[in-house]
Amino acid sequence: MKTLPFILSLFLCFAISVSNAQEVEMEDIVTKPSKPTTSSKVYESEENMVMGNHNALVLITEVTSEKLVERTWKDFMKDYDGKTKGSKGGKENVTTEASIVGIGGVSSLSIYSRTTKNMDGYVELLTWFDLGDEYLDSGRKSQYQEAEEMLMKFAHKVKMEGTKIELEDAEKKLKSFENEMDKLKRQNSNYHKDIAEAEKRIETAKENIVKNEEQQADTTQKLDLQKQLLEEIKQRLSDMKKQ
Repeated sequence: MKTLPFILSLFLCFAISVSNAQEVEMEDIVTKPSKPTTSSKVYESEENMVMGNHNALVLITEVTSEKLVERTWKDFMKDYDGKTKGSKGGKENVTTEASIVGIGGVSSLSIYSRTTKNMDGYVELLTWFDLGDEYLDSGRKSQYQEAEEMLMKFAHKVKMEGTKIELEDAEKKLKSFENEMDKLKRQNSNYHKDIAEAEKRIETAKENIVKNEEQQADTTQKLDLQKQLLEEIKQRLSDMKKQ
């Protein structure tokens, strides 16, 4: 009777240890970090530019091409009637006459911009919103939020443009592979054609060999007969000389 409680005790300990192991395993699965992903975001920073050191709104994009960002930004500014060109004496571009009511009200804006790459290889767009007496910062909450939303809208657009380029490149590669496959199929067809023609020539050659051997046998027989005839004629001529 004492063995039964002992067995039950061992079973209980085993069940608890299994349960704890399962809990640890599940915890590992739940808390396992996922692969980090890049996402667009905006932050502000004091940055040097052609007009001095001023507050900038910095947009981290999800693309790696500075030319793409600059080209898309110039096109994006046209939606706000802005005209973008290089600034005099600086590395930045400047967009003039931009109409963004939520930021500049009824007055037009000048927006300076410059691209750079961060440590992860993604492009950052630095923007300085010239309000006339100062440059936009988070102290102007509603205007800053408007600028932030506009930059995030741009981030989406440039990501779409980047994806379109990816799609175009993928389509070009697919077309290249399709052309290569067509070329290989044509080559394969030609190889089979060459083999068929070669096999036909071989078959013809085999038939010609048989005919040639038959002709050789016939000619050999004729040669033998002709040799016999020649010997007979020689013999007759020799007999005539003895008479």
